[in-house]
Amino acid sequence: MRAKGFTLVELMVTLTIAAILLGVAAPAFSAWTANQRLRSAGYDLLNDLQLARSEAVKRGGRVTVNNGDGKWHTGWEVFVDSNEDGDRDTGEEALFSRSAYGDLLTIAGNSSVSQYVSYIPSGDSRRANGALMMGTITLCSDQSDKALALVVSRGGRARLDKTTRTAAGC
Repeated sequence: MRAKGFTLVELMVTLTIAAILLGVAAPAFSAWTANQRLRSAGYDLLNDLQLARSEAVKRGGRVTVNNGDGKWHTGWEVFVDSNEDGDRDTGEEALFSRSAYGDLLTIAGNSSVSQYVSYIPSGDSRRANGALMMGTITLCSDQSDKALALVVSRGGRARLDKTTRTAAGC
């Protein structure tokens, strides 16, 4: 009569095969998580810009998305910009904020959108001085060759384009 169960040799062979498969899959999984982190940050910023634009139209006043320190990857806030200066001052209503994305992502805007994106009641993006505001915010992963470009058009619409770290200048 044969006993039920596994022998030690069968168990060791199974564990060896599982370890090899896990070793092959781990690099692909880390690249996948880096790409998902990048996409998540890109869509978070895109959605927050769209929220600010729709709130500006709905409220009939300026709404601004400001990163506070010139570094988008440290987070940002969406607020009603009552005095239309691009900065959140005491008494201005905060609508939403995002916290930092850590050191694994670099998010930077070109000179026009390096600190803030501000929307007026028509839905157009404008600087605090009333000048046209358009530009690109680049999102780069430090663990992947992929990058995203969030483009703010002259009409205030934002879109997310896929690119590479090299093309984006990361």
